[in-house]
Amino acid sequence: MRLLPGNRERCGFVNSLHGSPAPISPHHFLAKLSLLAVFLVTMMSASPLFSAKRSVPSGAKTTQRQAHPTLTGCSGKSIEAYGIRRDVYGTWMARSSWEDMAQGNWMMVEESGVPKWRKDHFDRALDSGLPLIPTDSKEDWDTLLRQAAAGDHDATYLSLGKRLAQYGSRTVYARLWLEFNMYPNHQDPQLFVKAWKRAVPLMRKGFHAVAQKRQTLAIVWCTNAGPPNPEPFYPGDDVVDLIGSDVYGIVWSKSDPTVAQMLKRIHKEPYTLDWLAQFAGRHRKPTCIGEWGNFGLKGEQPNFDSHGAGDCPEYIDAIYDWAKAYPYGCRYVCYFNLPDGGVMTTLDKTPAALKRLKVRAAQARRGAVP
Repeated sequence: MRLLPGNRERCGFVNSLHGSPAPISPHHFLAKLSLLAVFLVTMMSASPLFSAKRSVPSGAKTTQRQAHPTLTGCSGKSIEAYGIRRDVYGTWMARSSWEDMAQGNWMMVEESGVPKWRKDHFDRALDSGLPLIPTDSKEDWDTLLRQAAAGDHDATYLSLGKRLAQYGSRTVYARLWLEFNMYPNHQDPQLFVKAWKRAVPLMRKGFHAVAQKRQTLAIVWCTNAGPPNPEPFYPGDDVVDLIGSDVYGIVWSKSDPTVAQMLKRIHKEPYTLDWLAQFAGRHRKPTCIGEWGNFGLKGEQPNFDSHGAGDCPEYIDAIYDWAKAYPYGCRYVCYFNLPDGGVMTTLDKTPAALKRLKVRAAQARRGAVP
């Protein structure tokens, strides 16, 4: 190994005023050699080239799993009321018009809870369900997507990005057109992809133009767990930061499912958790569970064909076990603690599940993914 002159002098190999070598005894030579070995080991340990904990370049293959915590959040009644730290605030945006989108409508009003969250917990995260197009405007979705892809609404996406930074906390998870594959989805996937690829760079540009120091935006491609197939709608790794899904403890049936039936459905049916791990893993992306929660029994929602297992702690375990096993990290899980949308139950009505949630959320926060 060749040492630079300066290092030679500091290691004692040159010990004359003029830099000429002087005779060295064998004992003295071995002592100097030992010092050199310690020096080299220290330098190699500090170097990222030799560190065992070195980072893996994006897209590189690795058999080593990376350690990440899984944070727990919620929408509706705060889990802090039950003694569980709320690291993510779940909310949604208005989607009735392009103006709604440009203004970040709903996030700015006190009733949304977002202004207070930003004030009290800026160091935590905000999860916001965002429209890619104003799907509640009653206009044809493909027409709106064509407009977006053509650049007709570039100013809207730029403004939306700014609003996310203005109203959001330090970390903003943007679930853009969440559950886009929910039946009966009828938008053209190619138009969806074109519009998404047009919108996201503009949103990022707007966000970073006004963001505070270390404030970050993560774009989430978030499916509804189950058919129809969401894969044709994937817009590309360059415009997606997380791949997520909304995974409720639900079975489509006329009767209440057993726990085993419900757990099988959320793991094994097409485009549910097993698929999510495989698909996100192929893209080497971290994941999230944007919405999840126990579903009410048939008696709590007699007019629906969607039923859950009620107070089911096994469902809580299933979600956190899945997050723990996913090799690229599940960044967060956001519990839907509202009786709306056919869910018909909350943590207040599911004490066994709540008890399990307290334990698993704390464990996951300490670094759940091996």
